[in-house]
Amino acid sequence: MRKSASILMLAILLLAGNAQAADTGREIMLKVDAVDNSRDAVMSSVMVIERGDAKLIRRMEHMTKNYGDALKDERTLIRFVEPADVRGTAYLTWSYDDPEREDDMWMFLPAESLVRRISGGGKKGAFMRSDLANEDIEDRAIDDDIHTLKGSAEQHGADCYVIESVPRPELKRDTNYSKRVQYIRKDIYLPCRVEYYDKRGKLLKIGTHGGFKRIDGIWTITKSIIETPRRKTRTLYQRSEITYNQGLDDGLFLQSNLKR
Repeated sequence: MRKSASILMLAILLLAGNAQAADTGREIMLKVDAVDNSRDAVMSSVMVIERGDAKLIRRMEHMTKNYGDALKDERTLIRFVEPADVRGTAYLTWSYDDPEREDDMWMFLPAESLVRRISGGGKKGAFMRSDLANEDIEDRAIDDDIHTLKGSAEQHGADCYVIESVPRPELKRDTNYSKRVQYIRKDIYLPCRVEYYDKRGKLLKIGTHGGFKRIDGIWTITKSIIETPRRKTRTLYQRSEITYNQGLDDGLFLQSNLKR
């Protein structure tokens, strides 16, 4: 009996040790955030927006620079280069790691020579008629959400953590989503699938990510598909000519330079 009790106690201690060693949802998301340790990035991208038989194609130039002691604040400039009717349109975002600070977003409309600030409910709107929302192009801070590890699952042949990310209560009114369920690959700590749920808890859209490439030592997503089943629409998003640590000038990310 004493031997059986000892074995049982050892098993309990081992299980407890494994539970303590297991990462929490937040710790896993911190590892996801740490994958891209670059100071800045430049890339070209194209969106193909499919709505029934119609297709809209958008080509863009995309630049990002990180700021702060830990390089956790991010500024991103997206300029549209094709087609002609959207050429020159630009989005500038300043995303802050501090969850108490609201991210800044501006849009430049060349036809009106107007810079417009996007805030609050405006961030819920569609990004250039795609399945992405304006809020989706911001760099979301880890602590904007409460992350819960729900288990593991296989996606596209890869073993993944399943993370449920729910907006903090004070941030719920500024988002389209009641939660996101993210499938994070255990080998490279990047998402291969993200499910977005609306305020009623119903599945709103699905993001599928792939084309994983190691560029300048950084694992990078190069292809994404965002689908909205209710509307029967989807957006294909592909990134190319990706380079990191180019020493981008701070002036590129100033609101005053959007019209240039």
